[in-house]
Amino acid sequence: MNFNGMKQKPAQMIAVLSLALMLGAPACYAADGPAQSGAEQATREQTMQQQTAGSKWAFGGEIDALPFVMNGYYGSGFVGRDGWKFRAVAARSTLPSFMVTDGFRDKRSDAYALLADRFIGSKRQNLEGLWVGGGGEYWRSRIRTDASPTYANYHNYMLTVGSGYVWRLSRHLYINPWAAGHFAVAGERNILVSGKTYKQPVFTPEGSIKLGFTF
Repeated sequence: MNFNGMKQKPAQMIAVLSLALMLGAPACYAADGPAQSGAEQATREQTMQQQTAGSKWAFGGEIDALPFVMNGYYGSGFVGRDGWKFRAVAARSTLPSFMVTDGFRDKRSDAYALLADRFIGSKRQNLEGLWVGGGGEYWRSRIRTDASPTYANYHNYMLTVGSGYVWRLSRHLYINPWAAGHFAVAGERNILVSGKTYKQPVFTPEGSIKLGFTF
């Protein structure tokens, strides 16, 4: 009998089976791999996008509806990064008579502010969602009595705290409803106006809707 031939056949069969297993294993993994790696890749891409957005400086500006309604103007510019937004604001508004102390009218204020906002939540890296903030403001105001056309001028330094919510309308546009409180911490409180004394309030509330753009 030819024992050499019998010895060679098992060896050949083992080699063929080993080769089949080596070739078949990647195919099996490939069948399961895309389903798992697809979800993992989407998560990784989302994380990378958030990190990339947060690591870049954002620039933009805002306009506010309220001062325009009150015969004034509003303009602000900002820079933002990592959930923080830093704003510089210049605004003017004239209070309607029903919001001014009886006997006085035409109170107009020019405000200049430096403010910092902190965004909260999962979208903070994109400067979206809920924010809280505050800063300092300088108000230069004028007012007159009902009986005299002569204005008295005065100024105040204000501490401002506020909050709002940024909704993105598109890649470059958003709306930002907000509310704030202004506290007079220095400046003139009792102003002599044509023989009468006007008292500047310690606390002034405010709220409106801003339209913002970013790039």
